[in-house]
Amino acid sequence: MQQLLNPFAQKYPEAVDSTLSSQGVSILFNPYGPFAGHYLAVGGSDGIVEIWDVETRGIVRLLEGHVKAVGGLSWSRNNRYLLSSSLDSTVIIWDLSILTHPHLQPRTPASSSDSPSSSTSRLHTIRFNAPVSTAVFHPRNSKIILATLTCGEVILVDLRDGSRTVLEDVVEDEDDQGQDDTDRRKKSIMASAVFSPCGSRIYVGTANGMLLIIDPVSKFVRQRVKLATSAIRQLRFDASGHNIITSASDRALRILSVDPLTASLTPLHRFQDLVNRTPWHAIGFSGDGEYVMGGAGHKMAHNVFIWDRESTVLIKVLEGPKEPLIDCDWHPTRPVIASIATSGDVHIWQTSSPDNWAAFAPGFEELEENIEYDEREDEFDIEDETDLARRKNLEEDLLIDVLTQPIDTYPLPPKPIIHLPAQYLAPTVSDEIRLEGEGHVKTLMGVMQWADRDPDEDDWEGFYMSLDLNEELGEDEENGLN
Repeated sequence: MQQLLNPFAQKYPEAVDSTLSSQGVSILFNPYGPFAGHYLAVGGSDGIVEIWDVETRGIVRLLEGHVKAVGGLSWSRNNRYLLSSSLDSTVIIWDLSILTHPHLQPRTPASSSDSPSSSTSRLHTIRFNAPVSTAVFHPRNSKIILATLTCGEVILVDLRDGSRTVLEDVVEDEDDQGQDDTDRRKKSIMASAVFSPCGSRIYVGTANGMLLIIDPVSKFVRQRVKLATSAIRQLRFDASGHNIITSASDRALRILSVDPLTASLTPLHRFQDLVNRTPWHAIGFSGDGEYVMGGAGHKMAHNVFIWDRESTVLIKVLEGPKEPLIDCDWHPTRPVIASIATSGDVHIWQTSSPDNWAAFAPGFEELEENIEYDEREDEFDIEDETDLARRKNLEEDLLIDVLTQPIDTYPLPPKPIIHLPAQYLAPTVSDEIRLEGEGHVKTLMGVMQWADRDPDEDDWEGFYMSLDLNEELGEDEENGLN
């Protein structure tokens, strides 16, 4: 029997499906929530941030606030807030629940009717003393921001109390080792930084190839791992937070396994274009973490490399237009990749599904020539009208919930470990190892409590209700529209 073709059965794209006209230099799908992957944020070279609807290929929002190129983007956990970082030394937080017209506010718990209306989406503007290369939200609270400056500094900004902390390569008990060693570590140039997907740790790549794991509460380094002899330019986690990929100036991509409790790192694989010595402008994982993506930095080609994460086999090289690639991102749930060329245009890569007429109905078959059809005995029997009416009445009485979506059908950020895993409770585990595990759990719980203190308003996880534009406006509102 023929089955309906699933256009997403193949887990990686094959060719460019469409091109969006823009002036982008950075790109990011919204990764979590019931609308995961529905929107695509594009940071422009002119300082304008565009939000595209992936399905309709249309612009739904234009955010103007920067005066130079927007090199970094970050979505909040439920997509209400968007963060943009620019070379004009500013980071702007946009509240996307505020529409451009004050009378078209979405009726959701995220928007209160008592709050005053605003015609701008800009919520906060944070200024720094140097251009900002990237900035990201904390996965649990958009009031906590991690910014990486082009001068080699990483700053943790807490909007709840207005504090700013420059992260340094210092261990808690390192002061006793001597002033010279401490000064040397404080001057480490930091090239990249991200939060872990659960928000329990900060991962920082330095210019000398060191990967630092920092506690966001104490601001001290918990672990140091030497990965390369050159700068670690990019860091990306998969959706589960169990794997991290790094891109260094030696043009090699390294995948490491991350223990969610102890944060211990285990090197797994290394990817590299040994023939062309390709630099990488963008890295990432597929939505399910099975594939690794690398956006090549060829000067005369637009190529995206796709490897199998487990076997390290090169699965596909996506070849696009003859212009260099700047950035790319993988859709969180579908085999779709969005990439940006030097012209600023955004290319959407998808799977190509050839026409297969045999897949439109179960049991339908394509025939090479006419054949005599044998009718089944009960194929065209007349159904009892009473039974048919009763079945239709039962179907009409069914309540169909079109607003509530099961949680397991869309991606959510992983949560920190707050209970000791089962392997630490086994009788064969020593008391010392068990106590060490309990200490890690206590630390993770402390970070979670710190992040959840004074939470943001991005707590609406459902669908947004439709706006009733035909609803009668009051006299004051009519005057306002006129």
